[in-house]
Amino acid sequence: MNGPFGKIHSNIEIPSPFNCNRSIGISSNSLSVRIIDLQVSSTHYLNKDFLDVSWIPLSNLCKDDFIGIYFVEIPRETGACDYVDYEFIQIDQNNSTWFMINLRRQLEFRYYSRNENCTGNYEFLGKSSIVEPFNFNEPTQVHLAFGDRNDEMFVSYVTNSNEVIPQCQYGFDSTSLHFQSNGTTITYEASDMCEGKANITGPQTFINPGYMHTILLNNLNPSTIYYYRVGNNEHGWSPIYHFINRPANIDDEVNLIAYGDMGVSPVQPGAKATIDRVATRVQTNNVTAILHIGDVSYARGIGALWDSFMTQIEMVTSSVPYMVGIGNHEYDHVSGGKKDPSGAPGPGGFRPIWGNYGYDSGGECAVPIVRRFHSPSNGNGLFWYSFDIGPIHIVYYSTEHDFRRLSPQYTWLENDLRSVNRSRTPWLIVGSHRPMYTSLVVIDPIGLMLQLHIEPLLYKYQVDLNLYGHIHSYERTCPMYQHQCVENGITQILIGMGGHDLTYGNYSGTKWSLYHDIDFGYTHIWANKTYLIFNYYHTHDDHLVDQFHLNK
Repeated sequence: MNGPFGKIHSNIEIPSPFNCNRSIGISSNSLSVRIIDLQVSSTHYLNKDFLDVSWIPLSNLCKDDFIGIYFVEIPRETGACDYVDYEFIQIDQNNSTWFMINLRRQLEFRYYSRNENCTGNYEFLGKSSIVEPFNFNEPTQVHLAFGDRNDEMFVSYVTNSNEVIPQCQYGFDSTSLHFQSNGTTITYEASDMCEGKANITGPQTFINPGYMHTILLNNLNPSTIYYYRVGNNEHGWSPIYHFINRPANIDDEVNLIAYGDMGVSPVQPGAKATIDRVATRVQTNNVTAILHIGDVSYARGIGALWDSFMTQIEMVTSSVPYMVGIGNHEYDHVSGGKKDPSGAPGPGGFRPIWGNYGYDSGGECAVPIVRRFHSPSNGNGLFWYSFDIGPIHIVYYSTEHDFRRLSPQYTWLENDLRSVNRSRTPWLIVGSHRPMYTSLVVIDPIGLMLQLHIEPLLYKYQVDLNLYGHIHSYERTCPMYQHQCVENGITQILIGMGGHDLTYGNYSGTKWSLYHDIDFGYTHIWANKTYLIFNYYHTHDDHLVDQFHLNK
C-alpha cells in the first residue's frame, strides 16, 4: 500500500481505491451536478513541507470518495487509481494536510467519487492547481556512510540533474566551510532492475529516482565535529549539517544504534516512532553510527517509497553514518540475474531447494539500495563488508547469498574474522539479515544451515554479538554455541522490531532464550575497550526493557 505523502491506509479498508475499476469513464451529466474545486495552501513547496488542501463538501458524499495526489500526466478520466497517495473523505470534511516529498516533478490533487448513486465506477470531479517543488534540484535525502579508512566519509544526496558537478563544502565551523570536495553522479532506470514491478514505469511502480550524487571526504580528523553542506552554486545548497567523525583509538567510547526491518511510515506502523526516538538519541548521545541489518525501505518495486524512506531517515542520516545490510526485501528475485549487482550466479542468485528465497524485492534485486548507499570496499559492495569503530570491528554478511563453506562469501568472511586484531579492536560484532536462532516455533531451514556453516566460524573467532532481523520481534540469548549456553559463546540478538508489522506466534521458551519481546523498538550499544552495555528500548515510551553487560 502506498503512503509516501504521509497518509495511513488500513489493511481492511473496503471498498478501497485499490479495488476500483480502472476502466472508468466520465459522465457529463454527473459533472454538471457535482463539481469540486480543490484549493491548495501553496503551489510550491520545499521537501518535507506540509500542504493543505481545502474544498466545499459535497451534500451527497459517497463513503469512499477520495482525494489523491497525481503526476500531472496521468489521464484524469481514466487514471483514478493511478495516484501516488490518497485519503478517503469523511462526512463534512473540508480539508486535508499532506506531507510533501520532492519527487522532482509537477503534481496535482484530484477528487474522485463513484457515480450511479455511489455504486458505479470512480469519476473525476475536480482538481487543484499544479503544485511543484520550489527547486527541482533541491538537495534532498542527504546521508553519510563510512569509507575504507578512518579518515574518510561518504556524503550522498539526490537532485534532478547531472549537469553540474556535485560538491560538498565543509569545515570546523558552521560559518567557515573552507574545504571543498567534488563528487560523482549515478542513477538507475527501470530496465536496470531484474524483473516484475521494478521494470514497469508508473506512479505505483518505478519512477525516475533522480540523480544520486556522492562525495568522498578524506583526511578527516578522528572524533572531530565537521560542518558541511552539499549542492552547488548553480542549483542551490542544502542546509548546513554536521557530523562527528568516527574515533580511531582503542581508548575511545562508541555509541551505536542498531535495528532491522523498518520500512517507511505510515505504510509500516512503527517506523515513524522508531526513527523519532533514534533522532533524539542522535541529538543527545553522540551516536557514532546506525546499523540497519536488512529490510530497509520495503519499497519492493514502488519507487516513490524509496524517496519517502530516504526523506524519513534524513534527520539522522545527515548527522550519523547509516550502515545498511542486505535483506530479502532488497535483494530476493527469481530472474534477470545478469543485472544483479552482487554478481551472484544464476537467474535468481542463491536459491537452494532447502531455502525459501522468493520474489521479495519486487524485482529490484538490490539495484536501488546499491545505487543509494555506500560502504567500505573491502568485500562485495553492500552485500558483505567490514569496518572498525574505535574498539569495535563490525562485519556484515548476506544471508541472501551463498554462505556455505567454500563459497566466495564464506572465504571472505573467514579471512576477515581471522585478520581482526583483538588487541586493537577487542569487540567483534557480526550482522546479517536472517536469524541464526529464534525460539519462534517455525520450520527454518536457512537458520539451520547458518548454524551448520556460519556458527562454527563465529565461535572459532570468538564473535561477541551476532545481530539479525527478518522476524519482527526482539530476542536475546545467553552466550551460546550449538544450542547450549557456554562460556565465551556468542550472544545472539534478534532486532527485527524496527518498524514493520510485528511477528506474533508461538515461542518455545527454550533455555538459551533469556529475553523475548514483541513490540516496536531499537537497541543502543555503548562500548569502550573493556566494557560493553547493550540496551533495548520500546519506541512508544522509550522505556528500557532489556539490558546486559559484557566484559573483556
